[in-house]
Amino acid sequence: MPLSHSDAEYLRTLREATERTLRDAIGDTVDVALLDAPNQTNVGDSLIWAGEIAYFRRLGLRIRYIADIATFDPAALRRAMPSGVVLLHGGGNFGDLWMGHQNHRERIVKELPDYRVLQLSQSIYFASEARAAQADEIIGKHPDFRLLLRDSLSMERAAKQLPSLQPVFCQDMALGFDPPAQERSARGTDVLVIARRDKEAMSGLHDVGDDWGDGLSVTSTDWHSEGWLAVRYRTARRLMKLHHFLVRVRRRLGWTPTLPQWAVQRLITSLNVINITGALRWYAAADIVVVDRLHAHVLALLLGIDHVALDNNYRKIGAVFDDYTGRFSTANYATDTAVAKATVQSLTAH
Repeated sequence: MPLSHSDAEYLRTLREATERTLRDAIGDTVDVALLDAPNQTNVGDSLIWAGEIAYFRRLGLRIRYIADIATFDPAALRRAMPSGVVLLHGGGNFGDLWMGHQNHRERIVKELPDYRVLQLSQSIYFASEARAAQADEIIGKHPDFRLLLRDSLSMERAAKQLPSLQPVFCQDMALGFDPPAQERSARGTDVLVIARRDKEAMSGLHDVGDDWGDGLSVTSTDWHSEGWLAVRYRTARRLMKLHHFLVRVRRRLGWTPTLPQWAVQRLITSLNVINITGALRWYAAADIVVVDRLHAHVLALLLGIDHVALDNNYRKIGAVFDDYTGRFSTANYATDTAVAKATVQSLTAH
């Protein structure tokens, strides 16, 4: 359903603030590279990616090079973009919870000292002070590294754990995404539960049964594509895995051809569009959504659907909710599943 007038106006102000922050951080250049591009089934990363692309278009930026975590090649980037700004995909992996992405980030700043490197909006979480100090030392040595953080809690953590960096506040990039208009298939009694099952899970939402209230039809999932979308996704993934293999061979032999950059960009676009399309299908059949994923919350905001959000293990959702997303009229926050159930029953009592 369309956003209320007040929510639409508020979203516009958030986007305008983000565009100003991006322009200031990127400068006058129009050529950019996007690294650590999402290439997995996580719909949240795909929504961030879609928001990033939308902002790039509004700012008139040209993407000269894209690589995921497995295919970054400094020489290929330099050939494709001799000058410009290197952008690192935003999200919630700046820290020691998802070490693959953190190690990749640190490799990039080491190998590209002659480029401005801009980390798009992230959350910060280091459980290990020693690992935080290591990250601060490595990234702090880069002559032109800029860090955008999407919540006040991350700004506080960075001030303590990353003293060499000077982060700037910038709202979550997924808010730049404009969902396409779609037919609503909900019947007026449907509850969609998006419950994470990975190492960030804390809410217990995935253990809750179907008892959310009389007359409510409940569907519970950790969002993913199904049917023909899943077939398309597997096909695109196989092609990306072929590219991964060719890149590894080239690193050893130095001459093996890889997929051209235009094909890589199309494949990454396809993977993320498929993820988002699958999520939109889930939401089209829901009147109320209950989530413990940040971007399941953001997607509900963008679609104007009443929803309840619970937190993950390091307060990623709550921090963003407190700073800005909680001001949307459709947003509700629950401290536990009992509160979430009560909120759902209140929203459906009519």
